[in-house]
Amino acid sequence: MIKRIIGALAALCLLLPVAAQAQDLPSYANQPYPADQNIHGRVLNFDGGYNLGVRDERGYVDNVQLHPGTIINPTGLTLAPGMVVSILGYNAGSFFAANEIDTPYQFYGGFPYYAGHPWDYYGPSISLGFFFGNAGWWHGHAFRGGYHYVRGARVYNSVHVNAVYHNAGGQFHGRDVVAPQEHGGYYAHGARPAGHAEHAGGHAEGGHGGHAEGGHGGDHHR
Repeated sequence: MIKRIIGALAALCLLLPVAAQAQDLPSYANQPYPADQNIHGRVLNFDGGYNLGVRDERGYVDNVQLHPGTIINPTGLTLAPGMVVSILGYNAGSFFAANEIDTPYQFYGGFPYYAGHPWDYYGPSISLGFFFGNAGWWHGHAFRGGYHYVRGARVYNSVHVNAVYHNAGGQFHGRDVVAPQEHGGYYAHGARPAGHAEHAGGHAEGGHGGHAEGGHGGDHHR
């Protein structure tokens, strides 16, 4: 009997680090089934290739990976720190795989604007609700089935976003949506998509957890 009790306690001790690790996973992790997810947030950093850091609406920092053909709206936009984004994609283990990145901006004279001002007129003190109150640019009208949060990412209960991708000219290659450049498909020059070679099985180099530099936590309002 004593041996059984000792064995049970030892097994419990082994599980504790795993439980603690699960609590530190980013917004898109802890997902028990493959599902389309949606991140609302602001860009923290972008390497000009395929690696994007985003602080989501619940304060977590997400490691987001683009791939050749990820849709970016408006077409031709270069992502920059501080930009507001809505990202559609899925949990790829150590990162969030972006199929479509929408922004509220429109080009005027070759520069992105929002509500009559250059995009960077609105600083981080402006609530995300100011931008997401307009559901058109982030396809909010298509998501009527309700959702729940997995940390900071929204997981829609009964809504499929395939129509959103197809309307943008995107086609599925596995779970990745690929669009041509003329329909907003993004293709970095001379950059290799980090982690996407491992989509078929396995994780991107660097282990698991999916944190962008700087960790997670905190409020996105500054």
